[in-house]
Amino acid sequence: MIIDAHVHLIGLQPHNGCYVGPRLSTGWAYTWLSRALGLRGITREELDVAYAAQVTRWVEESELDAACLLAFDAIYDEGGHYDHERTHVYVSNDYLFEICARSPKFLPIASVNPQRRDAMEELERVSERGAVAIKLLPNSQDIDLSRPSYRGFWERMAELGMPLLTHTSFEHTIPPVNQAWGKPDRLLLPLECGARVIAAHCAGSGVAHPFEEDYGRWRELIDVHPNLYGDISAMASISRFPYIHRVLADETARSRVIMGSDFPVPANPWVFVKQLGLAKVRALHAIENPLQRNLEIFRALGVDDEMLQRASKVLRLTGRDRASAGVGAAR
Repeated sequence: MIIDAHVHLIGLQPHNGCYVGPRLSTGWAYTWLSRALGLRGITREELDVAYAAQVTRWVEESELDAACLLAFDAIYDEGGHYDHERTHVYVSNDYLFEICARSPKFLPIASVNPQRRDAMEELERVSERGAVAIKLLPNSQDIDLSRPSYRGFWERMAELGMPLLTHTSFEHTIPPVNQAWGKPDRLLLPLECGARVIAAHCAGSGVAHPFEEDYGRWRELIDVHPNLYGDISAMASISRFPYIHRVLADETARSRVIMGSDFPVPANPWVFVKQLGLAKVRALHAIENPLQRNLEIFRALGVDDEMLQRASKVLRLTGRDRASAGVGAAR
């Protein structure tokens, strides 16, 4: 069962339970986003409907058995209340489930900030509705994963068999509150509580941070924490392309990663022209569907079937999830 475990759901409209602040939804940022989504010329008012239709088409037409759509929770203050002033992005869990109901190939990854007052209730609710993981971006949601008061939350996730997919290392797209929250050592408390943790991008700091690297710490931690994984999302992009070579050259790392795209981060085969050759890169570039292009780039680089299919064993999939995707069991 081939799963793209890292596809962002985009929503701007409050009536959909979504919010994107002006810093990301106007000017050059909106122009870049609409182009990356293949929706050039679409207005803000039309974007939610257009993107949902576009991503549904891409997933349905791809070779993927399933794609995980990601919600994105808000920032909450010390009292656990929604902090609108500091929140740049909010994509509600209800909107996530609404869109995921449109295709049997969609799997919902909900987002629950453990700082919110009703965090435990919301975790139970999304679990009952079929979430296959919880997604957090601590740097931008102002979450210190190692905060002792969150212990009960991580323990309950472990009891539910609910994995945590969390951004690690530096964040550049959604304005960060504290980059320290992305350090791999912040994962130690959830891991000690028994939660299965997927470190997005394997804690690679990205090409913009050549002198402060976190990938090596993730690599050390997987040797001592059997419940720690990584994902290779965005490793077919210009921002993180060197890391796929490090993963593929390391047998232990290969055995602990799942596949993802991080769409709408664009998969760019041109950064691999030295390895793949001009003809192959041109063929990959010509693939219109960005999810299929990401998959084909990884295959061309040597990402094998076991890596492509591992998400079916790491995520919290039910028999119904597998049947909906047209697969009887994990391959």
